[in-house]
Amino acid sequence: MGYENFVQVMLDRFRERPGKPCMRYFRGGAWRDLTYAEVEERVRSISAALVRAGLRPGDRAAIFSRNRPEWALCDLAIQFAGGVVAPVYADLRSEEAAYVLRHSDSRVVFVEGETELGKVLAARGSLPLLERAVAFDPAPEGDGFTEPLSAFEATGDPAVGRERVEQSARAPSSTPLTLVYTSGTTGDPKGAVMTHGNAVGVVEAVLAAVGPENHLGLNLSFLPLAHSLERVAGHFTPLYLGGTIAYSRGPEFLVEDFAAVRPEYAIAVPRFFEKVHDRIQAQMAREPGWKRRMARWALEAGRKRSLLLESGRPVPPSLGLKCALANALVFSKIQNRLGGRLKYFVSGGAPLAADLARFFHAVGILVCEGYGATETSAPATCNTPEAFRFGTVGRPLPGVEIRLEADGEILVRGPNVFAGYFKDPAATAAVFTPDGFYRTGDVGEMDADGFLKITDRKKELIITASGENIAPTKLENLLKARPGISNALVHCDRRPYVVALLTLDRPALDGVRPGLSSAPLDAPELLSHVRAQVDAVNASLSRVEQIKVYRILEEDFSAESGTMTLTFKLKRRVIEARYREELEEMYGGHVGRVGGL
Repeated sequence: MGYENFVQVMLDRFRERPGKPCMRYFRGGAWRDLTYAEVEERVRSISAALVRAGLRPGDRAAIFSRNRPEWALCDLAIQFAGGVVAPVYADLRSEEAAYVLRHSDSRVVFVEGETELGKVLAARGSLPLLERAVAFDPAPEGDGFTEPLSAFEATGDPAVGRERVEQSARAPSSTPLTLVYTSGTTGDPKGAVMTHGNAVGVVEAVLAAVGPENHLGLNLSFLPLAHSLERVAGHFTPLYLGGTIAYSRGPEFLVEDFAAVRPEYAIAVPRFFEKVHDRIQAQMAREPGWKRRMARWALEAGRKRSLLLESGRPVPPSLGLKCALANALVFSKIQNRLGGRLKYFVSGGAPLAADLARFFHAVGILVCEGYGATETSAPATCNTPEAFRFGTVGRPLPGVEIRLEADGEILVRGPNVFAGYFKDPAATAAVFTPDGFYRTGDVGEMDADGFLKITDRKKELIITASGENIAPTKLENLLKARPGISNALVHCDRRPYVVALLTLDRPALDGVRPGLSSAPLDAPELLSHVRAQVDAVNASLSRVEQIKVYRILEEDFSAESGTMTLTFKLKRRVIEARYREELEEMYGGHVGRVGGL
């Protein structure tokens, strides 16, 4: 399209689609829409207020909130004012949020309400450059530092605001758009600089890859907008298309929101699909025998159809009829719980088990897995509705180059690759090759048809005492796929054998045996079930990969406990430090033993 920056994109959409719904949200007991004309009016008002508040081109302004229309309005307003957006995950603790605000040198922070403001105020003494906080919801004010968004956006000079927007629309593609902070699984987060050219380039590459027939109009946004996957696929992309973004009310309302919004697509991480799968299985286990038999028959028909479609072969009419009946009797009930109009899901952020993707495709829900990183502006490869292969992350996006090093490390070069880490030239230099490829740190392999498969993180490969390399993510995904297992951490570095920390998915255990969810950790029936799951995983592994000892933990890993990121990635160093004693016990002479300890 020839766009240099995202401001140009939005000016075109505002002009082309003034009356079309742009944002949908739940407030006052009902779902409401903001049209593109209404969004433009508010974006220009907030942008003008930022200019009046002294925000200069290139200055950083932060957004500390859950997904909601105001998040998107402020994101666009900061861009219109020439600023650089610094998103902050809503669930971060005060010191973690303060790190982002301090490192980004943010001058303004938009906060959701009293909770987020409290975290900012608690750290205000360490934030000398932060001049004001603007709150979406009612929050304490009157100190000259905090004011509500409604009051703030009324302070701008429209003429000065228009002049700044015109200036921002002339910005070159190399202009920074946002700082996206890495998840910090191995240390302090780094601020990856995503330029306007990165944002426009990656969206155009995704749209070219999926084809115009799959450019959909309505998505449900529920992954954090502070994460690059949701920001690109669930925010920039629908805005580029002139589509509608509906904002979920939160995890506790997600099922209701899917049913009410009826989205055409949505972005999710593997944990979402694991939970949905486990709930479906638990529900089926409670059904009478004839319903379970019908579900098994339907699933078998769906799996046969899925295999044919995955390999590009036609579906015989007889199988098509079976699947139509299976859809009417069984699968439509699952689809309707997700709104009934989903064309596909996009999955990213962590590896998706191939069997899980095949299950959803069998029931009529295609999950297109992609691959990328914060530093590649999210997607670098993706499966598409027209070309997918489960167990892979798809083919490279148009214009994106993928190269594999001798050790399997994946290198990426293209318009989506970031401009570097903010205020960290040494870290930037370390992740680029002399010819401009970004070193992902992931290990993979490419099949004959150009589909990329991720095998593990290079830095997370663990080495046994005998020098064997083991990919922990592979083992952890196999364990998590077993019924009743919620999370797993595999450990073995420089040790003689592999051990694992396991956590339980209590609600899913009732799908195995009614009442098992309430069993204590030392209950024989629970220990027997977990042992059977570990045995099943071990049966598929080489001898050196097999889990010799495991321990079941009382508490699941979570972002709240600090053991996972907000996108459900394990914080290995944190977990290994917290459970150092338990890990050491498992190496205390228990060679060959598999048990709950």
